[in-house]
Amino acid sequence: MHSTIYQISIKPIAETDILRLDNIVAGEMASISYVSENNEDGRQFDIKCLVEHILPKGMFTLSAEDTLTYNGGFNMWKKAHFDNIKALSAKLTPANVMKWSGPIGQLKKAISNPLGTNALFVTEFYRGGGTAECSADLMDMVSQLKRGDKLYLGAILGYYN
Repeated sequence: MHSTIYQISIKPIAETDILRLDNIVAGEMASISYVSENNEDGRQFDIKCLVEHILPKGMFTLSAEDTLTYNGGFNMWKKAHFDNIKALSAKLTPANVMKWSGPIGQLKKAISNPLGTNALFVTEFYRGGGTAECSADLMDMVSQLKRGDKLYLGAILGYYN
């Protein structure tokens, strides 16, 4: 499967901190076979996909080439996410609690990847390296934002698992 790795920060990303292909580690819930470069057209396509299809609708707008502006809406999204977690939890029984293909597996996915995307996100990095994780860390970062705050995009890379 092919998807995208997004490097995202609440601060502008220094050139020395831009992710490098050889310095990305798969997080606990991620699987990466190899990482590939992205050309400029691919980068712009992936940014548009991030704003229009991956992030919750209307929560961000692209305000500059590599900058997203937070428009609000996290609390409403969080309530829907909570309701989903609660509904999945209600399906657990002593009989199915160990069946990973059942409600427990769905619950695990919902917790680690609340956006339900194959895209991975690097929100903590140092000198061109970082750990690519599912969307939980990204949404934790978003939870700290106030309307008008910015998210900055660094490397946007393809990956295969």
